[in-house]
Amino acid sequence: MANIGTPPSAESLTAIGTTQATAYTVLAEVNRFSTVASGTGAILDSTKGRGEVQSIFNDGANNLSVYPPVGGEINDLGTNSAILLAPNTAVEFTKITDLIWTGILSA
Repeated sequence: MANIGTPPSAESLTAIGTTQATAYTVLAEVNRFSTVASGTGAILDSTKGRGEVQSIFNDGANNLSVYPPVGGEINDLGTNSAILLAPNTAVEFTKITDLIWTGILSA
């Protein structure tokens, strides 16, 4: 179930920041990054509930660093560690617990 007031999709996003603290906060359920400078990233929405999903598509020219919320973890990569999303790929993230997210990567 989506958070009330959360937009279902966001288009033409620009990745920012080079750390978890400065990355672009992703709020929509489906997100397409069209501008991704080298080393920039995004951070998943910490207000999502268990079982909620956020999808991110990297339509940019460089790898996109996608971070969990502070204190979180994606796919056993380590606390606060980013997953690198190559250009022209997508990941569907699901919040499993308050701190654990899984990410299913496209081909």
